[in-house]
Amino acid sequence: MNEELLTSAEEDRAPRRQRRRLARELALKGTYQWLLSDNPLAQIEAQLAHDEDFPGADHELMLELLRGAVSRADLWRAELTPFLRRRVEELSPVEHAVLLIAAVELHAHPETAYKVILNEAIELTKRYGGTDGHKFINGVLDKYAAALRPDEVRSARKSH
Repeated sequence: MNEELLTSAEEDRAPRRQRRRLARELALKGTYQWLLSDNPLAQIEAQLAHDEDFPGADHELMLELLRGAVSRADLWRAELTPFLRRRVEELSPVEHAVLLIAAVELHAHPETAYKVILNEAIELTKRYGGTDGHKFINGVLDKYAAALRPDEVRSARKSH
């Protein structure tokens, strides 16, 4: 699509999508760091503020995802465990972090389509994770979303 053909509403959405994508990426970086280092959240947040992507990110979403992933990690792990084919301790740190932030967003943002959250999680895993990690993330989050948002998932599956 040519840029001239974009409506003002589409132009408004594109930057918002980019800001949200950067927020998820920064939340992933912070959650990953927390998983590996167990550094205090304030220290991780201060470091993220110096990331080159920070100025363009949706700071509110980034903090919500990061803080929610860290503060409620045990809850998210317990909720996700039935959908895992392996133990949480066997997950790569990237997979673990992606699952935690996706769980936060699936719970906290019902206005965001579950498919958007899954796609973002898959893209983050493709970018930062192992070769086939995105397939694992897709399988786990698809089942988790179906349990968490059954009406939305059923409706989306019917339309395809």
